Amino acid sequence: MTSRLGWPVLASWLLALGTACGPARRSPQPPVAAPAIAPDPAAHERAARRATRAQAKAAYRAKDWPRCAALFAQAHDGYGAASCHAQAGQIDPAFAELARAIDGGHVDPDLERDGDLEPLHGDPRWPRELAHLAAVAAEHAKTLNAELIQIHHDDQADRASSYEKIDWAKVTPRDEARRKRVDEILAAGGARAADDYYHAAMVYQHGNAPAEIQRAHDLAVQAVELDPDHDAAKWLAAAAEDRKLMYEHKAQKWGTQYKKIDGSWIVWPVDPAITDEQRAEWEVQPLAAAEAFVAKMNARLHATPPAK
Repeated sequence: MTSRLGWPVLASWLLALGTACGPARRSPQPPVAAPAIAPDPAAHERAARRATRAQAKAAYRAKDWPRCAALFAQAHDGYGAASCHAQAGQIDPAFAELARAIDGGHVDPDLERDGDLEPLHGDPRWPRELAHLAAVAAEHAKTLNAELIQIHHDDQADRASSYEKIDWAKVTPRDEARRKRVDEILAAGGARAADDYYHAAMVYQHGNAPAEIQRAHDLAVQAVELDPDHDAAKWLAAAAEDRKLMYEHKAQKWGTQYKKIDGSWIVWPVDPAITDEQRAEWEVQPLAAAEAFVAKMNARLHATPPAK
């Protein structure tokens, strides 16, 4: 165990001891070094995995499927490896990695809608893995707050349509009621696991005031503290911080927020001091990828409809 006694406290203690003994009888003592902080192997391993995953994501964007699969596997990200194998037409290794990812609880619950895995859909093993995912998810759900799961599900269901098609006159009061109930659950100690805090954070992420978005950030950070490998919570913590800054008309840090201005989408202005390496630590894509995403949205938005 590393001592928590810092140098200023230790120095003051030594000075008091020297005064009591009398300075004339003391010989000069060498400086006392502060206690060394023991390295955290788990933190080092997580940093190494983050770096490897950043390389894997770059390979994914370049559609270098063999390298992408190898790097995701090296980073212990079976879901990413499965996606790359599937895109490369390597069906057997894709299913092997997918099964491992499901066992580890690191799979998108909306697996069927993941286009990267579409090459697996015609294989008889596909329905088996869907059943496998359902069973693992059901066991995991037993460890969570069931009401927070339902509230999160309802929050997402209200946003299943495109933004323009949502009836906000109906959804906004439901959002307010959900936030109120989340507060009651948290106050009663109803959140214990990382996913409980993540579900609560996602509900608050859809608030309208900076204080509500700050609450989303704080809850997402609590989820990460409980599970340092909770990638979705990491991203949500960054996105909430960005959204609050945008609401305050300040530059965002991570580059997760977009806004439609004069009929076109933009990436909300970003603090240039933040690096892509820092973004990767919070599961945020490189800034160039965000800019490319906005360019695609605007291309679709302004595309000339085909002549009839």
